Amino acid sequence: MTVKHAIRAASAATIIGLTSAASAQEASYHYDGDLRLSPETGMLDADWTLTVNDGERSELTLFLNAAFGEAEVSGERVRSVSSQLVDGFNGPMRAYTVMLHPEAEGQAREVLVSYAGALFPEPPETAINTLDTRKVEFTVDSFWLPFDAGFDALMTAELDVWLPGEWAGVAMQSIERVPGGFQVVQETPTLDLAFTLMADYQRHAAPGYAIYDTRDPAGTNIDAVVGALEHCTGYLNDLAADAVPLPDASIVVTSRHEGGYSRGTLIALTDIADSEPPALTQFICHELGHYWSHGNAMTVENWLNESFADYVANMGMREALGDAAFEARMASYQRQVDGAANPLSPVWTPQMTERPPYLVAYRKGPLALARAEVLVGRETFARFMQAFMRERVRTTPQMLDLFEAVAGAEHRAAFEAILAE
Repeated sequence: MTVKHAIRAASAATIIGLTSAASAQEASYHYDGDLRLSPETGMLDADWTLTVNDGERSELTLFLNAAFGEAEVSGERVRSVSSQLVDGFNGPMRAYTVMLHPEAEGQAREVLVSYAGALFPEPPETAINTLDTRKVEFTVDSFWLPFDAGFDALMTAELDVWLPGEWAGVAMQSIERVPGGFQVVQETPTLDLAFTLMADYQRHAAPGYAIYDTRDPAGTNIDAVVGALEHCTGYLNDLAADAVPLPDASIVVTSRHEGGYSRGTLIALTDIADSEPPALTQFICHELGHYWSHGNAMTVENWLNESFADYVANMGMREALGDAAFEARMASYQRQVDGAANPLSPVWTPQMTERPPYLVAYRKGPLALARAEVLVGRETFARFMQAFMRERVRTTPQMLDLFEAVAGAEHRAAFEAILAE
């Protein structure tokens, strides 16, 4: 994938769709870093050692927020470095092309990256990430760290965050308070290194979860969040049956109106103050449902991540609030699809390669799954969903094989035809 193609793919929809569920794949990189933060000024200062685990790889392209200017990139096994400015979905980025010498016996191929500056010299177009005196919220969306341009390279990480003052921290895997800041550790390979630090919050306990409300004022509708979490956790774990159950997680409630995401055991919710029960229950079930997402988020297979999380969330909402609420939501999806300015692409065909747009992944895909459920009946469809959650499905052909195993070849053919419409 070229730099321009990667940026166009990222621009199609923000990278909050990146799944971070545990993977059986090996990590492409290990990130070892020191990060110094100044919330009062919005400045950060970072030093990284990226260990490249693939000894055969000779070329890397790394994206980094252009606000930092030209980073220092070096290393004993680095043969050359070049960079260029590229347009990202949330502002300009700098793409670093790093050429490596072959792996030498007993010598790790390490890339050293250092940079400093204001992460947001201008207010960002989307407020998914923040660096201020109330909250530090980092995901790949802001490209605060050097990130592989393929958008599919897994990483492990050890990061020391230096931050003055009294803060609480949550992360995708492990975060510990240490003198002067935090230590963030990711031993399971993941696609992102995401964490949130909070100086102003209210903490609420729910079974299996800690909820951090960072809104001002906090507290509105939080009891409804706790209730939805309890229902969705129970419903999804029952549906998953012998699949891996949901782990304990940290939920951060933010004040923004868009930009919710799930990063393993770290889930960020948008402001839910005015959310009605159907929308709130579906939203929370959707983010929890991403725990079983394993498709490549930057390819056509992202429909598996978003459509399945969305539809299983609607199933959970139906279980809580009844068929009428479910049918009303499906009808609203159909109106959005019918009202699209341009004809929508199929959900999936064997020839497709492009990442699906929003209305396909979040509306047309779930509607296709609803038709599949009607086709085979709720009991059979539930068995299919259990198989999907258990088998760590990464591709649509793999998903269709599971559907055929549960529902038969004739129903597989009908479902595949629905996806191709």
